[in-house]
Amino acid sequence: MSPTLLQAALAFSLTLLCIWALTPVAMRLGLVDAPNHRKLHEGSIPLVGGLAIYLALLAVSIVWGQTNEGHHALRPDIVRVFLTAGGMLVVLGILDDRFQLSVFTRVLAEIGVALFLIESLNLRMANLGDLLGFGEIKLARWLSYPFTALVIFVVINAYNMLDGMDGLLGVIVLITIFAFHLFSGLPPGLVTIVISASLAAFLISNLGLAPSIPKSFLGDAGSKLLGFIVVALTLSVTSVQVGQTRYIQPITAIYLLGLPLFDMAFTTLRRVLDGKSPIRADNTHIHHLLRELGLSGKRALLLISSIGASIPFLGLMLAKAETPESYQFSILVGAFILYCIVMTQAWHVARKRTQPVEASLNQVIIEVSPTDKA
Repeated sequence: MSPTLLQAALAFSLTLLCIWALTPVAMRLGLVDAPNHRKLHEGSIPLVGGLAIYLALLAVSIVWGQTNEGHHALRPDIVRVFLTAGGMLVVLGILDDRFQLSVFTRVLAEIGVALFLIESLNLRMANLGDLLGFGEIKLARWLSYPFTALVIFVVINAYNMLDGMDGLLGVIVLITIFAFHLFSGLPPGLVTIVISASLAAFLISNLGLAPSIPKSFLGDAGSKLLGFIVVALTLSVTSVQVGQTRYIQPITAIYLLGLPLFDMAFTTLRRVLDGKSPIRADNTHIHHLLRELGLSGKRALLLISSIGASIPFLGLMLAKAETPESYQFSILVGAFILYCIVMTQAWHVARKRTQPVEASLNQVIIEVSPTDKA
């Protein structure tokens, strides 16, 4: 059996084993997701999916960590950085899932992880390309440092915010990894093989495809770990500091991260325009919209996954056609505007759809209420 298949098989098996073994521990420790007004699942679900994926990545990296397959993103020293930074986020996520950490604590810790990645790999986005058609936009060293940290922070939280429906984030990350290899032309390596196989195992648990494997959620530990892996891989092929080769342009990388960034940007804008806090969780993400429109979980997952695949596909076609970067940027902005228009109108339809139901319930309450006594 080839090393690739061995890595995938080991990661898949270890993830399932960890989910099965960690579930009773999580139930005893209270590391569960209970249903509420925003979460409509049945019963308390253990938040062990992310931890299981990380443990599988750690184990496989220990076994194969000293190999070098020629891809800079898989060098042993870079894998160690991924594991260390990812481990920090997993611990942060577990603590947040269990104790509901403050926003300040989460932001501070995530910025710290971003700075660790930047310092460890000397990774900075100093050249954004010719986005406006007036020449390459180059950032000074003092500006590229915080800008790169901000990019890492935003992408981590974009993937975290999208994790609100069974199977959704796992499928989106698999699409992103597949597009990553198409965009860069690089063969699958240890990190992407393990993450892909572990996600396949997690989806079996999350979607209830095997009765013997308990249902689990990624939790903040898993969603932030996956967001970090995606942004770290993307920056490693976009920046020239790590591998001395830029495999994809920065504008192409935005297409690669498409739907999570679109959803985060639209949701944030919607909250601000409604006079709400941009960081306060609510029910305005795309998966909430499709639920309001009455779509089943499977249909919503299929539709969102299709949107999630269409944005990288568009970017890939533009890159393969050698479309000027400024045109790619304009098309991306146009695609986001179209997304906002469609989402706004869809929310309008969803609200009108639920208003008759709410009015009927209010009428029933009025009719059954006892009359006031003098």
